[in-house]
Amino acid sequence: MINNDSKKLQTLYIAYFGRPGDPSGINYWLSRQKELLSIREISDELSRQEEYMKFFAQDKSLEYKINKLYLNLFNRKVDFDGLNYWVEMVDNKDYTISDIVFELVFTKNKTYSIPLEQEQKDIQILNNKIHAAELFTKQISQSITLINLYKPDSISPWISGDSFIKVAQFFCNIDHEKSSIDMVKDLICSLSDSPINLNEPAIEINDISLSIPIYQSEQRSLTKRLANKAINITGGALDQSNNRTNIIALNNINLTIMKGERVGLIGHNGSGKSSFLRLISGIYLPTNGNIKVLVDVYPMLQKTFLTSSELSGLDACKAHYLLNNHSLSGFESFVDEIIEFSGLGSYISLPIKTYSEGMSARLIFSILTSSPHDCLAIDEGFGTGDADFCDRAEERMKQFMESAATLFLASHSEELLKQFCNRGVVFSHGSIAYDGPLDAALNYYHTHDYYRKNVIG
Repeated sequence: MINNDSKKLQTLYIAYFGRPGDPSGINYWLSRQKELLSIREISDELSRQEEYMKFFAQDKSLEYKINKLYLNLFNRKVDFDGLNYWVEMVDNKDYTISDIVFELVFTKNKTYSIPLEQEQKDIQILNNKIHAAELFTKQISQSITLINLYKPDSISPWISGDSFIKVAQFFCNIDHEKSSIDMVKDLICSLSDSPINLNEPAIEINDISLSIPIYQSEQRSLTKRLANKAINITGGALDQSNNRTNIIALNNINLTIMKGERVGLIGHNGSGKSSFLRLISGIYLPTNGNIKVLVDVYPMLQKTFLTSSELSGLDACKAHYLLNNHSLSGFESFVDEIIEFSGLGSYISLPIKTYSEGMSARLIFSILTSSPHDCLAIDEGFGTGDADFCDRAEERMKQFMESAATLFLASHSEELLKQFCNRGVVFSHGSIAYDGPLDAALNYYHTHDYYRKNVIG
């Protein structure tokens, strides 16, 4: 079986549609790797999609369909011998368009002859198209604004729209010259009527995995008991190596977040959302892979103090202020605002261990939301304290999140995600199952298949 990778998937998109794959489409097929879906099976599914059936195959002759494949792939019509061969295979071997595509681009030893010079030209043109497709999809994936530029006008019924048509026209003109990144960027900019700012990345993650060791006396028996039971655990997979049990919290994560993007993290409990937030915040270091954090990520992950409970609320305020400002200049006005907003009054001078849980939550919320930040990482587990504090906290949190240039928000509240995010990343057992526009990500999360595998179990 041929391993599925993005280049092979791009080849199929070029063959059937004459365009590169959209990010959600490429990610969808890659996410189905665990099903051991062959490239031939993917080809068959693409040949039955409405985009192909409606615009390339409906009421068309076999000769037209074959010529269209050759034009999409090689910028030429099928040669006489090739056409006769494919027609014969359809008539006598029950070949479908999917079979023709597979044999045409993935079979090295062709069963019909083609001049060597022509074959070399075909290979060069196809490789140039695949190269341009990889550049295009990678570039378009870097921003939800760009992703939204490259999508059909309608899915049901299928209407391709101007962006697909314009990109397909660009690809039909690719020949022996390799497309540069500047050419691809110019193409992307042409998809919008208004100027496009191709932003700089905020965070780049490549092949990241994160394993968390379990240290306890009965590691082996624990792993054996869990491994031998056919149950659906919500967390990451368990791994035992070098006589140590590990939880694989994150597995093979590849993601680029651009400055200014607002990302909702979606998934079942234990899917990897909180581990991901801790990773980008620098609390966890990856076990494998590389991560570049090009912004200051400010974590709001839990309602506990990173200080001794023996210290006072005032000490907590001072520690936070010094950490962010490196001096106590202006501290008095800062702490006055904290006292007023939290409603703690004279309790601010008492040890934190004397606070109720609600008082502690109010203090830490007031401190952490006291000033804007470039990039926020917020976990849904972060609390705001007593019920009478919630209204003020909700309004303040709204202003706090709106002030951030880049936002990561893990939440089960669709209302909250829709209010603040425009991109959605769906996690499943430590891996990314889907990445795309928020509405599409939420729709994926609610599909029967995702719920069957991860929630209902």
